[in-house]
Amino acid sequence: MRSSKNRRTATGRRRTSRRTEGLRAWLGLQTSGRPATRMTRNRRMTEEQRQKAARAYVDPVERKTRNRTIALLMLLAVVNLYVFVWREGTSVLELGAPRAAAIVEHDDRGHGPLGAFAEPPETACSGDPVRIFEGLHDQIHQATTLDKGRTLRLALLELGVAATEIDALEAALRPTIDLGLVAGTGAPLRLATDRHGAILAVEIEQAEGRLLQACRAGGQAGITVRAIQHPPVSDVVAVHLELGPDADLRAAVVEAGERPELADRIAAALAFEVDLVADARPRDRIDLVIERRFLGKQFHRYGSLLAVRFRGEAGRFAAFRFQTGGGQAAYFDAEGKPVRRTLLRSPLAFHALQPGARAMMPPSVEVVAGRAGALYRRPEGAPVVALGDGVVRSLGEQGDAGLVLELAHEDGTVARYAHLSRTMGDLRPGQPVRQGQLVGLAGHTGKTATDRVRLELWREEHGEATVLDPLLLSAGGDRRPAVVGAPLKGTALERFKVEIAPWQKALRETPG
Repeated sequence: MRSSKNRRTATGRRRTSRRTEGLRAWLGLQTSGRPATRMTRNRRMTEEQRQKAARAYVDPVERKTRNRTIALLMLLAVVNLYVFVWREGTSVLELGAPRAAAIVEHDDRGHGPLGAFAEPPETACSGDPVRIFEGLHDQIHQATTLDKGRTLRLALLELGVAATEIDALEAALRPTIDLGLVAGTGAPLRLATDRHGAILAVEIEQAEGRLLQACRAGGQAGITVRAIQHPPVSDVVAVHLELGPDADLRAAVVEAGERPELADRIAAALAFEVDLVADARPRDRIDLVIERRFLGKQFHRYGSLLAVRFRGEAGRFAAFRFQTGGGQAAYFDAEGKPVRRTLLRSPLAFHALQPGARAMMPPSVEVVAGRAGALYRRPEGAPVVALGDGVVRSLGEQGDAGLVLELAHEDGTVARYAHLSRTMGDLRPGQPVRQGQLVGLAGHTGKTATDRVRLELWREEHGEATVLDPLLLSAGGDRRPAVVGAPLKGTALERFKVEIAPWQKALRETPG
């Protein structure tokens, strides 16, 4: 009975085991190895069966590791599909579509760590009794004169101001002044706008100490106008600066007790020798002698920059203002040699930077479609200027390069500015431009995702174009652009030496 019972039990076990194995096989699961039982211990197995049984067994730890690896690979596959197929801006499906790759011209936000320059302020009226541009030093500033029959409207159009903006300004000014009385008088006109072209403040100097000013108030207040008159007073001061850890010229000017716009005057005077945006370094020293203009007891603006000296990592330079026999004022070094060159050191004028962004300012070489150019990383709205005197050669959209301006300079050099956000002023082909004139603003038009200005230089002679080193402007020694003008000689040099002697002494004096 015992043996029969045992046989039934064993047979039941075999049947149960076979049903379980069949179920696991149907589900696609592998059977794990088990220790030999009494029913399997003496079973004879071929070598092929032993290998098959060994392959069927999977260690639990190995199974967990394999499953985790498969899950991780699936997750990475999903991420790659999102980035390269579905995500806007990085999809490979968009590479052949220019519209998808282009950057919107009038984006209200700056791109990248550089931010944006000349952002519209909440209000442009600071409340200062005489300084209508107070607090607007980080905006776009231009100046001209109402001479040769030029009206206010015509002058503003030449500076690139939209007709609708001019209409609003004239409507605000008419109750205060007859605009026909200032046309053609030679009155200086000063203007501040944001990077979109909106008028922020205007000043017309009708006579010494007599000003007509207007500024755009916040909200629905519109444009506020005032006419002021005070006795003009001027003095001359020496200012000594040392750049701080971030090499910020504007911060050094303010720390010295002067107004922020003085930094622009210093940078413009040194623009042939050093780019104070890209070349400035901590502990650079700048000394200057400058006129200051007052209305009554209130400081109004800076006058002529008489002398400036730079000592720093970029070199040692000095420039002195001198009025030649022709009545034109120019800058010369201490030996009477002119400091002006055919091309400026940078295609961008001085402007403020975000903290820590100075390391990105030096230009780099970029090759696109076999054409080498200098890449200047700048915030959107940074002022772009003409490198030298010349004429507009072409202007317009050029595919991946975005908004492009080409200028032909008098020395035979052709400059091509790409990726501009907008141009400034009347820049029709054939229109003359002067060195340092504001011609556009940095941007990200075309196929680029960052704010920049790309500059290409070449020289055309006898119908052939010779590509120039894109970093020519930053070069030193004999590779630098040629000097413009002749050195002072004879009585002019003697008069120059006598005139600059007190300025040289003031530059050498150490502030107490």
